[in-house]
Amino acid sequence: MKKYWKLLLCAALTVGAFTACEDVPEPYNIPTEQGGDTPEIPTGIEVTCAEAVELTAALADGATSADTYTITGYITEVVGEVSKNQQTFWMADAQNGGRVFEAYWANLPEGVSEFKAGSKVRITGKLTKYVNNNTGKMTAEIKNANVEILEEGGGVTPVEGIPVTCAEAKELTAALADGGTSAETYTVTGYITEVVGNVSRNQQTFWMADTKNGGRVFEAYWANLPEGVSEFKVGSKVKITGQLMKYVKDDQMTPEIKNATVEILEEGDGGGETPAEGIPVTCAQAVDLTKALADGGTSAETYTVTGYITEVVGNVSRDQQTFWMADTKDGGRVFEAYWANLPAGVSEFKKGMKVKITGQLMKYVKNDEMTPEIKNANVVILEEGDGGGETPAEGIAVTCAQAVDLTKALADGATSTDTYTVTGYITEVIGNVSRNQQSFWMADTKDGGKVFEAYWANLPAGVSEFAVGMKVKITGQLMKYVKNDEVTPEIKNADVVILEGGEGGETPSGAKTLADFANGDFESWSGGQPTGWKSASTASSATLEQSTDAHGGSYSVKVGGASSNKRIAYEEMTLEAGTYAVSFYAKAATDEGGSVNPGYVPIKDDGSVGSYVYGGYVNDLNSNWVKVDYEFTLSSKTTVCLVIMNSKNPGKDVLIDDYSIVKK
Repeated sequence: MKKYWKLLLCAALTVGAFTACEDVPEPYNIPTEQGGDTPEIPTGIEVTCAEAVELTAALADGATSADTYTITGYITEVVGEVSKNQQTFWMADAQNGGRVFEAYWANLPEGVSEFKAGSKVRITGKLTKYVNNNTGKMTAEIKNANVEILEEGGGVTPVEGIPVTCAEAKELTAALADGGTSAETYTVTGYITEVVGNVSRNQQTFWMADTKNGGRVFEAYWANLPEGVSEFKVGSKVKITGQLMKYVKDDQMTPEIKNATVEILEEGDGGGETPAEGIPVTCAQAVDLTKALADGGTSAETYTVTGYITEVVGNVSRDQQTFWMADTKDGGRVFEAYWANLPAGVSEFKKGMKVKITGQLMKYVKNDEMTPEIKNANVVILEEGDGGGETPAEGIAVTCAQAVDLTKALADGATSTDTYTVTGYITEVIGNVSRNQQSFWMADTKDGGKVFEAYWANLPAGVSEFAVGMKVKITGQLMKYVKNDEVTPEIKNADVVILEGGEGGETPSGAKTLADFANGDFESWSGGQPTGWKSASTASSATLEQSTDAHGGSYSVKVGGASSNKRIAYEEMTLEAGTYAVSFYAKAATDEGGSVNPGYVPIKDDGSVGSYVYGGYVNDLNSNWVKVDYEFTLSSKTTVCLVIMNSKNPGKDVLIDDYSIVKK
């Protein structure tokens, strides 16, 4: 155990810079002199495959170890053909151990024409932590390793797991915690219903179901192509083996196995069957049917909704894209196709397309707002769109003050029958962009405060977010929203025209700024707390203690862990628009490890917090100090709390020291 921790310490202290590899890079040859004796293969620190993975995980993303390691194990899978006397393979500590550590473009020993699964080998080189920018997946590898073959192999039969159908696998996955992975290994049998993207590193993603036309039920994410198979095909009957994973994004759950081993039982022709249609309805009829459902409910029946795409939301991801539709080309946001499936050969959806979408209706509710939608709909394009659509019609022109008076005259919770266009300046932006919408307050003057609210207003094409100071025209029906006897005059889902760009507004009198930031080294303490590290808002939720285990100086701060996420937060301060670079050092306070996530939260005028913005989890903290870097961008002057989350997984104490922030 002492030896292992020494190795881990050694690896963490010797991180070097590394340029991330591409998906399909050119292999590299190790130059040798012509003639003479074969050069002696150097040896490194002896480790197993499992130890090599842990050492690699402790490196920074994309980094390479300074030390050289020698890893002994079995080749479990050979990837691709030989090129320039090199070939890639995966290895593990046991012959059936699966994909544990990668020898990426390893050098073939003299006289060996190719690597074989089952061979026992020793590989030598420097560890590299490769992280895919799109998926966040970490691969532990040695590039261009020297290889010594200890025992010749002849191939290994893959181990199967607990046999389940696609529907059963989906139910088992739904029972996992968000982001969780099953302890057991499962073998899921079904038909490939859709292939997603191209082959990369001898892997490809596909969806499967229990029938050929069953749609997207269970995902094989970057599944391993069997030997001799160049790509997966729709219609193939397959068995995939691995651990179930519950992937969650934007409140959407994807049941999947990552890097599954695949056995093809029946070859498909790539065609599949024509998707079945549902009960035909218009967009307006679909909205009425959805309203009748319980909040968060899904219809038992399948429906086919026909209409025109009025707005495309966001980019394509995993061969899916979101859009809004209506019964007419200029009908606005009536019904949503949330992460709809792109038809074969279509690269993206376009405004103006006439489409039929098929799936089960869902009533999505957030912040008392109902969205009628179909998730992961199958789409048939009836007419091609030009992406243009029609210019939105304007309503009765009013000022913000006039809009407030008109709204007050409505009954509580009522909406005006007339459409209005309200012109004014954005005085405060609320929260982050979600589904291409964002909320803001506006007034008739730049410093007029909170007069009229645009609640989840639609961002115009090409605009990534709203900014304080913008002069805008918003169009829609007035609504009198009442909660706790407080009236909010608003337009929901307003169409917005930006008349003048914003510059961010002014800093409140007496507010702290970046120039006031201090005690990032946690050397100053008062009343048992680090000076400055206590917000007036709820951003501060962790128990803090002074620690003499410091990265620099005499003290660090120990952030208590718990079964829920806990945060250390710097006191509120106002930052100008721009990009900020944050760095600090973190380590686990116990042998049980730790995890942190850097970020910030906007603070509203009433002192409450907005939506937290995080940079990403830094997992597997151990007894070594690890540098954490994070950048964020503010589009306008904003009052924020800088935070560091101590993650509930594993929920153990962590140490933080030498926090700094600079404007780039």
